[in-house]
Formats: sequence, structure tokens, C-alpha cells
Amino acid sequence: MWMALSHVLSYYTRMIDTTVDCERLITPDVISRYHEVGYVALPDVLSTREVGDAREALTDLVRAYAMQPPAERNGAARVLQFEPGFEPNALGDNVAEIELHVRKFMGFVDLQPALNQLVDPNHKIVRIVSELIGSNPILFQDMALVKPPLIGSEKPWHQDNAYFSVTPLESVCGVWIALDGATVDNGCMHVLPGWHRRGALVHHHDRDCEIAIEKLALDEVEPAPISAGGALFFHGMLPHQTPPNRSVERRRALQFHFRAATSRMLDPEEYNAVYADAAGVPASCYAARSYSPSG
Repeated sequence: MWMALSHVLSYYTRMIDTTVDCERLITPDVISRYHEVGYVALPDVLSTREVGDAREALTDLVRAYAMQPPAERNGAARVLQFEPGFEPNALGDNVAEIELHVRKFMGFVDLQPALNQLVDPNHKIVRIVSELIGSNPILFQDMALVKPPLIGSEKPWHQDNAYFSVTPLESVCGVWIALDGATVDNGCMHVLPGWHRRGALVHHHDRDCEIAIEKLALDEVEPAPISAGGALFFHGMLPHQTPPNRSVERRRALQFHFRAATSRMLDPEEYNAVYADAAGVPASCYAARSYSPSG
């Protein structure tokens, strides 16, 4: 009886703490900045314990999936991607060393309680997103984006909505959560503030699905360093990039994408009409593949 009561009390204590934290983090000024500038950086979104648990969860995923054949570790719903040219078999069962070559995890949140609890409707992450794009947001993508020391590769300039097919375009919110301190040296997010209001920018396939540099004003770029446990909440139309990690410090981050409860998913051809530049040219990654000269 006492154990059951203590669990109930613990639950409501966490709920009260979360409410207080949300009220502290999400002020009218923060909401206004999100819509005006396209992103907000908030400290201490995760506790020290949650950061540690999330790091351990990623290590557990490496232990469980790294040694599987590529077709199995990169199935239809999940991806465990390494830096170019690396094959885990070369390191045997040295999980710690293998983990230092991981570039991306994707689609694993439901396998790790420490990650799954971060997208619970009562967690402050989801409650903050609710204040930005409306109540009951729908999680539709989960990733961990990792830049190993010295070899972590660049993610070129892009808008996240180029990868998706959600309408309306303003209904997507990305959450980028630092599990290590993210700095200019180890590959923190860089953004073009206010550019989410300029509409879709045409993407092409080069190293990645990306925006041509000449289409951007690099003198307006703003780095967004953030401490471990902090998070960036950013608009799906905001152009952003992360540079390579040439430092000796690891840079791990979680990333979740939510869409508004009132949004809907289109098929790629329908989306071409929605996600198009000012001249009406389809601008998505799907369009870049479909209409590239090489086919």
C-alpha cells in the first residue's frame, strides 16, 4: 500500500517540477522569438541524470546493433550509420572504440526506455513543443546525431522540411538536445536566423541533400553553442548546418521532429506543389532526386 502511494506521490511531484520548469523556460518572449527568429536555445531541458542515461542508451544500442550485418542494422525503420569508410568488424567487440565512429542513430527511441521517456507527453520537451506548435504534437522522427572527435563529418546547409512531406510547412518543430557541450569547435548548430520566413530553398544532391552555398548569406550565420542538457527548438523551415568536428571532444546530440496535431502528410508529388521556391520550382530532397540530370 505504502509503495503504491509513494509511486503516486513521486509521479505528481515530477509533474509539479515539470510544470514549474516549463513555466520558467517557456515565456511569451521565448515563444515570440521562436516564431520571429526561427529557433530558441533553452538551457537545462534535460537533467544531469537524463543526459547520463541517454548517453548510456546510445552505448547500449551500439553494443546491440553495431556487429549486425549492414542490412540488419540499417533496416526499413532503423539506421545505425558510421562515418564514411568505417566498418565495425575491424575493431572486434571493442564497443567503446566502435562508438567513436558512429555518425547517426535513427528510429531507436522505442527500444530504449531512457530515450522513450523523453518523448512522453508529460515530459517538458513535449510540453515545450506544445507551446510552440499546438497541443498534442505528433512525434514522427527520432535520431541521435553524433560527431566523433577529430573525424566527425559536416552536415551541409539544409531545411529539415526538405526531407519531409508535412503540410502546412509551419507545423514542424525540431528539437536538438545536446548530450555533450556543443561548441563552435566540435560542431554545434549554425543557423540563418529569420530565414524560415523566406520560404522553401531549392535543395540538390551533392555530398548530401543540401542548399547551394551561393543561395545563402553566410555573413548572417549565427552559431548556437549549448551546454549538455540544453536544447534548440527550431522551425522546420530554418536553414541550418553543423560543421565537422576537428576537436578532441565528442559531440553527441538527440534530435526529435514533431508535427502539429492538425497537420497531415502528403505523398511526394503532392508535396512538390507545397514545398516549392518563389518561382514555383519543387525544392525538396525528393524533387532533387527526381529532377536531377542524372535521374
